[in-house]
Amino acid sequence: MSTKDGKSSERGVSEVVDGAEEQRLRRSYLRKADLHLLPPAFAMYFFAIIDRNNIGNAKVAGMDVELGLHGEQFNWIVSAFFFTYIFFEIPSNIILKRVGARIWLPFIAICWSILVALMAAAKSYGSLVAVRVLLGVFEAGYVPGFIYLTSFWYTKRQQAPRIALFFSAGVFAGIWAGPLAARLQEIDGSLMGYQYIFIIEASITVALAVIMAIMLQNYPETATFLTEDERAAALRMLANDKALSYNTDYRPRQVFRALSDWTIWGYAIIFWAAATGGATQAIFGPTLIKAMGYTSTRAQVLSAAPSACGFASQILSMFLPRLYPRFSVWIMMFSAAACAFYAVIATVENIHVRFAFLCLSNFALSPNMPLVSIWMSNNVMGVTKKGVASAVTVMLGGVAGLIGSHIYRGKDFPQYRFGHIFVCVCNAVIFVVALALNLYFRYENRRRDSQSEDFDPSALSKDEVEDMCDKRPDHRYTW
Repeated sequence: MSTKDGKSSERGVSEVVDGAEEQRLRRSYLRKADLHLLPPAFAMYFFAIIDRNNIGNAKVAGMDVELGLHGEQFNWIVSAFFFTYIFFEIPSNIILKRVGARIWLPFIAICWSILVALMAAAKSYGSLVAVRVLLGVFEAGYVPGFIYLTSFWYTKRQQAPRIALFFSAGVFAGIWAGPLAARLQEIDGSLMGYQYIFIIEASITVALAVIMAIMLQNYPETATFLTEDERAAALRMLANDKALSYNTDYRPRQVFRALSDWTIWGYAIIFWAAATGGATQAIFGPTLIKAMGYTSTRAQVLSAAPSACGFASQILSMFLPRLYPRFSVWIMMFSAAACAFYAVIATVENIHVRFAFLCLSNFALSPNMPLVSIWMSNNVMGVTKKGVASAVTVMLGGVAGLIGSHIYRGKDFPQYRFGHIFVCVCNAVIFVVALALNLYFRYENRRRDSQSEDFDPSALSKDEVEDMCDKRPDHRYTW
């Protein structure tokens, strides 16, 4: 069959596939997939962020005084989490592919919630560090695991709002973390207030993990909640979009291709720089606000305001790629604004102005993590390469937490100018790297457009096509 005839046949199939009944089946599939994936994933990420960052709320509630912490010990307790968080993300995604998300994600959630509850029993600096190190092992797999999982269920266009919604749960957690901790620390019982924070929040995570194990399914090919017609329509839709397939084997060669691809590290650097601001706001927000002269409980409650601004902007980021599908442009705009806002916080002394710009900076910071995650997921192809790319991107977010734990130093109280300048510079880095990726992807697309030869995947084996990943001549990058 000639190329022309082949294209005509493909159009004929498309006309059948895109009929009214096919569209109805696709809508039904998406409703069911969203119902089973998004609510448990959103709720679990909400409490993952609370479990990770409630150490900051515990400090404001008096943990540091009770355990006799001094100097930079609290900063090292915070950063201990990220030493293991950094290194266990890639192994976690490999395990997820082998055992399935339905088992792996609830399992690691139960493990980390047990460790959070154990922090209530810690009696020394050393025991807190040990628990936080183990906590990082299990929390490491959740975010890259969910991003990877969506690649099997949704087309690239469908992934964008769902990943943005997922990340908004983290900022939404910031709205409630302070007020929730303020109520829990006031419980009149046999324990210290900060111990109730750890125990009760960890218990909620265990309950959510059980619900996730019931609701979650691994792949559309094996999902029991789909009818056969819905499954067939979904698989046709995903195949047309070159989405990942569950029956593709793990390929070690793609691990090295991912690690040697400079664009993967570009996404990761953007995620790192964006996460530096996000992580420091989440952990040190109550401390920064308390340093402005507010009481402990008042600072916990007021920390919800910057998080509310960040949540609003992350919800907004769900729709921005549909309005203008140029991820690099949005990322550069938000990073430039955040850079300017942090410069103001670092230079002014009026506490009301500083608090206002703390809220504005969180608005500008928050969209870049979901935007770069979606951008990466849209551009990277190959089952194993995408899994590694997701893990590497989020892995550098762990590096952000490790570094960010030490930029708001006790000796800089009350202005904390060094930390604000550091985050300002991070956003300048985001702008430069996003610009570099923009220019490279536009150049590479033009180069592939100019190639005269036609690419025929049918002339190659399935394994050969899979191993080409996003270097396929017919693949075009989103910039």
